[in-house]
Amino acid sequence: MAKCGICGGEAPRQPCITEEGRCDLCGRKVVLAEEKKKAKDQNK
Repeated sequence: MAKCGICGGEAPRQPCITEEGRCDLCGRKVVLAEEKKKAKDQNK
């Protein structure tokens, strides 16, 4: 069985990313590494 690339859980099929930037199987938000770093730098 395939695994979700976002949460690592077992998935019945390969998950897709929705228009809102979420996994269509687990619902977790996908964030680019660049955006995460920028947000971290702004919080300092």
